[in-house]
Formats: sequence, structure tokens, C-alpha cells
Amino acid sequence: MPSTFSPRFRLNFQAPGDNLNTWGLILNGGVFQLLEDALARRAAFALSGAKTLTTANGADDEARCAFLDVTGGAGGTITAPAVEKGYIVRNAASGDVTVTTGGGQVALIKPGEVVAIVGDGANFRRVQPTDMVGARLTGLGAPLDPADAVTKGYADALAFNEVDLPGQGPGTVGKYVKSDGSSASWEPVTTADVTDYAADQASRTTALREDLEGYALVMALIF
Repeated sequence: MPSTFSPRFRLNFQAPGDNLNTWGLILNGGVFQLLEDALARRAAFALSGAKTLTTANGADDEARCAFLDVTGGAGGTITAPAVEKGYIVRNAASGDVTVTTGGGQVALIKPGEVVAIVGDGANFRRVQPTDMVGARLTGLGAPLDPADAVTKGYADALAFNEVDLPGQGPGTVGKYVKSDGSSASWEPVTTADVTDYAADQASRTTALREDLEGYALVMALIF
């Protein structure tokens, strides 16, 4: 009965009685070495376009490796065997890298990212948390796309980019920020700032009086 090979790592399953006096060499090269590759080996290559990972029963191949290291190129698509398998993927290319089985969902790795992905035999998905559990994101660059995250400093600057908001201190109590169109400063309220206040209040009083008179006339007609 001939030897067979495992479906995921393509390890040599020697049949009883096979390889008399040579089974140790086959066990070392066709099983133990390949298990080490699956746990820790790096497959490094540049990528510009499409690439299918090599596979080989009981021998060295790319698809078995734990780490897919895209060292350069313009990016592209990596096709891996349609079996359950996880990878660490680094994208040092200038464009996006996708990992696929040739169908189903693909895992997208942006330039500069190092991510973990998992495959279920049909799809590849990124391993990413949805709850940060109170952790802070640091080292963010300036946002480029509408969905990019921003730092507190960027948001603060954006909030006040129309006026140069001066600093606060004890001397600003009871004051307000006043802009002359090019700069802003903390200033106290002066009568010049409310010159139309009296006219506004008189207008409101007149309007209210007219409303009340109209209401009184309606009530008089009813009763």
C-alpha cells in the first residue's frame, strides 16, 4: 500500500511496511521539516500581478509556509490552495495585495501592512478586532481617504482652522472670542457689541403686543 499525503500541509503519511530502512529520512524531510515550514518559514517574493503559490506533496513548497512576505513590486493577487490555512502577510509592495483561493471572499492587505489572515477552504479573511477594549491607537498619519482615522491633534486643528483660537487662562473669564476676519482674541462684551439690542427688544415687544391684542379681540368675539 503506497504512502499518502495530508490534504492541508501535504505531509507524507507512510504506509505500514513502506520505505524499509529509509523511513527515517522520509519522516525527517517529508514530515518534520515540512511541519517546521508550516509553523515558522517565510516565503519571500516580489509581486506585480498574479501569483499562485507552489504546492508539492511531501516536499518543499510556498503554500505551506507560515509567512508570506511580499518584498516589493506593484502588488497583485496571491492564489493559495483551497484548504483551511492561516498566514501572516506583509505587503511591502506599492499597491494592494489580495489573497484568494480563486473564489469566495478575499483578504485585502494595504501597502505597509503586516496582518494575519485565515482561510476556511473557500474564503480568506483578515483577523481584526472589533472591540479595542480601551486601547489607544497611536502613530496615525494624516488622513487621506474619507474613512481614515484621525488623531486628536488633527481634529483639534481642524475644529479651529477658520479662526486662530487663542489660549485660555484666568484673564478670559467672562469674555468671548471675537474675530476680525483674520485673527481671534478674547474680548469683554461692550455696548458697541449690542448696539441693536434695544431696537431688537422693542421690535419683539411690539410684535408680542400685537399678538396679544389680536388674541383679546378673538376672545371678545367668541364670548
